[in-house]
Amino acid sequence: MSGHVYLIRKGNFFMIGSARNIDKQMRKIKPDEIISTLEMEYPDVFEARLLRRYRDVRLPESAYFQLSEKQLSDCKKQLGLKSKIPKTIEAEFFIAITGSLLLFLSSSILLLRISLYPFLELSLAFALSSLPMWLLFISGNFGGYFNSDLRLFTSWFNRIRALLAALLLSLCSYLFFSKVPF
Repeated sequence: MSGHVYLIRKGNFFMIGSARNIDKQMRKIKPDEIISTLEMEYPDVFEARLLRRYRDVRLPESAYFQLSEKQLSDCKKQLGLKSKIPKTIEAEFFIAITGSLLLFLSSSILLLRISLYPFLELSLAFALSSLPMWLLFISGNFGGYFNSDLRLFTSWFNRIRALLAALLLSLCSYLFFSKVPF
């Protein structure tokens, strides 16, 4: 599934795209300039993120963009090593895990200060920590791309993992809640 994400210039417009065979795609498009390319395992996901990032300057009903100098510089940076946006769907899942862990730790500390029943505190902490996973399962992503820009079923593996993690955290919450003496 390896391929390339590319940024090319054709006339006064720019095009962001992905291809499994970059040479064949460039012969087909015949760009004026190949500005940047990035080889990666799953190029469709990163291409979708870039398409969403520059959607405001996209020409209607086309694959071309009217990028400003600042946007062009930013796009080159995203296609380079100093990119700050996640390049894979797996990165999205690890963002959700990190969010869940931070929510669990912060809510545990906060609830310990309130001094409720310890099992109730843990139950609430687990319930809160499941929220990022439920959000990832329902939406499929955290807003980095439109699911319609991806091929069918690309985000389903992530959704299934998020569902399993959310169910596990919710089960822990329920088990601790059932130990609370009322």
